[in-house]
Amino acid sequence: MTTQNNTTLYELKEQFRTLYELALEDGDEQAFIDTLESLVGDLQNKARGCVYVIKQLEMEEDQCDKVIEAFTAKKKARENSKKKIKQRIMETMEAAGIDKLEAGEYTLKIAKNGGVQPLKIDGEVPDKFTKVIVQPDNELIRKALNDGKELEFAHLEPRGRHLNIK
Repeated sequence: MTTQNNTTLYELKEQFRTLYELALEDGDEQAFIDTLESLVGDLQNKARGCVYVIKQLEMEEDQCDKVIEAFTAKKKARENSKKKIKQRIMETMEAAGIDKLEAGEYTLKIAKNGGVQPLKIDGEVPDKFTKVIVQPDNELIRKALNDGKELEFAHLEPRGRHLNIK
């Protein structure tokens, strides 16, 4: 993204790096201040432009969420309607004792479901039919580390950073 003076954010970053190096040197203080004010103004303008783009993208993202929600509801309604119709056809065929029906270019058949046969557990399962899954207790580990304990197998990472726009 560029502004009227065609300075990119990347170039502005490099100019701030140069300004930093100038600050470490003994030199013309007024030139340093003038350069700093110019760069801050450029950064403010560029940041403002970027925020306009971010706000536009956020608005469009919200609109997309609403469209997705509406189409998801439409899809679900169609799936439910399809299931009801198929269920009614199947119930009618079963009531008539028909497993296969020719309907123009379509053939309807009542068939058993494939895949793994459904399993229902009716009581307490003996230990030999269970498995134990061992996983770290992250809350307990985090609490120990926050309490100052040193653990060989874990450490806390530094928090990330993000940009707030108000």
